[in-house]
Amino acid sequence: MTDFNHISTQKASLESLRNMTNHNNLFLFSLISLGLLACSTVKPNISTSNSYINSANILLKQSQSSAALESANMAIKQNPHNGYGYLVQAKAYQQLQQFKSAENSYSRAINEDDGNVEFRTAYANFFCATQDYSQADVNYQKALKIAGNNESGLNLVYINRGDCYTSQNNLESAIDSYSQVLGKPNPPLAAYLGITYAYILQNNYPRASYFISSYDGPATPELLQMKITALSGLQSANLSPKNRKILANRIKQLKQQLKDLSPETTDETIAITSNSKVSQTPVITVKPNSVETTSVKNSKPMQAISNTSPTATTVKTLNSNSTTKNTPPTKIKVNSVASNFKSRIKTSSTGRHYVVIEKGDTLYNIAEKSHVPSTKLIKLNHLKTDYVPLDTKFFLD
Repeated sequence: MTDFNHISTQKASLESLRNMTNHNNLFLFSLISLGLLACSTVKPNISTSNSYINSANILLKQSQSSAALESANMAIKQNPHNGYGYLVQAKAYQQLQQFKSAENSYSRAINEDDGNVEFRTAYANFFCATQDYSQADVNYQKALKIAGNNESGLNLVYINRGDCYTSQNNLESAIDSYSQVLGKPNPPLAAYLGITYAYILQNNYPRASYFISSYDGPATPELLQMKITALSGLQSANLSPKNRKILANRIKQLKQQLKDLSPETTDETIAITSNSKVSQTPVITVKPNSVETTSVKNSKPMQAISNTSPTATTVKTLNSNSTTKNTPPTKIKVNSVASNFKSRIKTSSTGRHYVVIEKGDTLYNIAEKSHVPSTKLIKLNHLKTDYVPLDTKFFLD
């Protein structure tokens, strides 16, 4: 009887153990299933995230900051570990002047990829824009270390650091920074634009003209506008009547070429097409009381304009004349331009006159319509380049 009870007890124990094992297996299976389900639901959608990032960048160029921020947030939601999502989010916050949020987003981008020279340079640019120049310099130095021997990375940092120095009116340091890029083979247009603008701010138009005329890449509106500004400054130099006429004709040609590149601008702005037959332009020589000599080159045949700059940073590549896909450029009759512009002029609380920048405005058509020299407009509005941002006040006096 004792043996029978012992056997029954063992049988019950085995049955209990088997039931427990089955329950444990079922529990483990449930955990595994939930884990797989979780993985499938949080898997980053990289393609969709990148689409939102591209959309946000386009919206930022159009100064649609709130919409850009929404798109950036969606990009991050689709892929929380894509540093570019945080980068474009930071730029949107910066446009909205939510600087603390912008700084946090730049930091998040760097945390996702602390070896990305673009992220670190953008962070430095942020500190420059908020006038924390010591932090800007620290981060430019870090960006240079990250770039190492990578030429495109070094160019990115030196050009942006030059822009930062220019915004502080530290023009010699700016020129030195741009020169780091111009001393290498095939420097990008941004370096020529930067150093030319620095020399313009020094009123050294011979040097400005020399550098901007040295660029032999494809024509862009930014290039042509800077050439016009630099060469216009030479008109006050001690030129012979012959050279003064050559200079005036060259400026006229460049204005026409700019107009042909930007067909939505009016006749007042600018002239030479890529197929125009341009006679060999003689060299302009500045008389001995000016220490510099410059030559005016022929425009080369235009090539397709490429916007492959990795950054928007580059800040010098934005075009305020962009139109939406479904909206054709508006044609404005020439005889209505002056009256239309005059009706746009407003007066600030301090008595200064200004216009709000609209689509189609450029520095040069504003100069033509307002009869204020472009060089003066640049100084009045503290421009680093010839780009005039949409929906901003642009002072005329």
